[in-house]
Amino acid sequence: MSGAMEMHPSQTPAKEDVDFVESTEAGIPSTYADIVSSELSKAHRDYLMERHGTLELDPIPSMDPADPYNWPSWKINGVQFILYLFLGPETRYIGGDHNPEQPAWVREYAQLRRIDPTPLSFKEFFRPLGMVTHPCIAIPTAAYAMVFCLGNVMTTVEIPSLLQTKFDLNAEQLGLQFLGPIIGSLLGEQLGGVLSDRWMNLRAKKIHRKPEPEYRLWLSYIGFILCIVGLIVFLVCTQESTEGHWNVKPVVGIAICAGGNQIVTTVLVTYAVDCYHKEAGSVGVYITFVRQIWGFLGPFWFPSMFESVGVAPSAGICAALVAGVSIIPTMIVHWQGRSWRPPIEE
Repeated sequence: MSGAMEMHPSQTPAKEDVDFVESTEAGIPSTYADIVSSELSKAHRDYLMERHGTLELDPIPSMDPADPYNWPSWKINGVQFILYLFLGPETRYIGGDHNPEQPAWVREYAQLRRIDPTPLSFKEFFRPLGMVTHPCIAIPTAAYAMVFCLGNVMTTVEIPSLLQTKFDLNAEQLGLQFLGPIIGSLLGEQLGGVLSDRWMNLRAKKIHRKPEPEYRLWLSYIGFILCIVGLIVFLVCTQESTEGHWNVKPVVGIAICAGGNQIVTTVLVTYAVDCYHKEAGSVGVYITFVRQIWGFLGPFWFPSMFESVGVAPSAGICAALVAGVSIIPTMIVHWQGRSWRPPIEE
């Protein structure tokens, strides 16, 4: 398998990946049949030492016929597990639960105890799922998950599938296309993070009290619009580009998408936490849970959408999804959120 992977160094479209895996799996039995059974493990290790200078250190122990026990993986993961028990402090925030005179490193590394003495119950594992009953959490989560699915997952997953085949890019050229989402995310975080805090602080100075969390949602519409514009630029310019002649327009669209996604991420997650700050841990877990599910399911229907309606027309579907699942519900929360959540503490 390692030798076969050397033949395919770059990412490729999903269909090519499937064909590659199937052809590789078909070739493995015949390859092993040419090697004496007693020399399987030795041949495998010799190749790895000669080619990479080390034995394969997979993060998950595998049952490769050439090395059925995969001892290096078990050993390194065992060492990491033991070290993390002592060097990996808990990161949950418990306000006002520590001695301010005690150094932070002592609390985190020198004491082997739970930072939260509250007894752990079985229902705590399912508590984050209960956040679905709070509209000021569930609706922003759905709005954010849709933007994440289209503005983050689709644009990055489809870079190899759409741009590599369209422009005939090699491995290095393909990697450079990912500068778009990186730059877009960095710029988007400045507006979604730093400027949104200044936005709220200016409001507080103007009204001389803590502003309502809904006031932050005004900035989310900027993110939604950027996401829609970026999707249109990415998909339309990709289809209209000349075959084999690279241009930067699709990458610019991806960068715009990434910026919009980052703004929506920061604003909506912060809003949900502001509404239920005492449940911040559960809120974060719930948002991540929903986002990951939507992001995981997306690549299963993206190719079908492109094949059914085309790449450029898919921009209309994506724009409609963002408008219907993200913008309109957020406007409803903006309007009625104050009556759905607990009063804010001054």
